[in-house]
Amino acid sequence: MKDFKASRNFVTLVMNNVRAYEVSKNPQPSWSQMFLSARFAHYVLSIGGGLLGIINLIRIYLTLFSPVTCR
Repeated sequence: MKDFKASRNFVTLVMNNVRAYEVSKNPQPSWSQMFLSARFAHYVLSIGGGLLGIINLIRIYLTLFSPVTCR
């Protein structure tokens, strides 16, 4: 082993092989994973959830008090 001399581009070749192996083992994320990881999607989902919560509260209010006002 003392007589071993690496070629000039040994490190580059090895690192290229390592990068190619990592790319083959880590597939590209799906569309839904990319969408849900975006900051814009977090805002849209938060606002949508808040609006649905408000609509649900109005629905519950009308369910409970509409019969009272109709009499």
